[in-house]
Amino acid sequence: MASVTYILIGLYAFLMAIAGIKQWKEVGYHVRALLFVIVSIGLILIFFIPNKDWLFIVLILSFVLLHILTMVQGIVTNGRINYSHHIIRFIFHSIIILMVYKFIK
Repeated sequence: MASVTYILIGLYAFLMAIAGIKQWKEVGYHVRALLFVIVSIGLILIFFIPNKDWLFIVLILSFVLLHILTMVQGIVTNGRINYSHHIIRFIFHSIIILMVYKFIK
């Protein structure tokens, strides 16, 4: 089950990086797109952190940064925050965090 958790995180990070790169190519250079790519790469790199406590902390920080980035992106793109989108994202992140916590502790 731990491998399923890591596959979900890796797939999620990969898709976020692709979205950032796609936005970068379509709209041009924006710091937001660069930050999406950096945070996504950071999510992938957490697999190489040997200390499980640090892994957990970096995972939570990465998810918080992704929430902030997506809220800013929503405001810039749509002029408002789509609350249902962020609630679903929060639930998904919470499930992933609980799964990681279960398997590293």
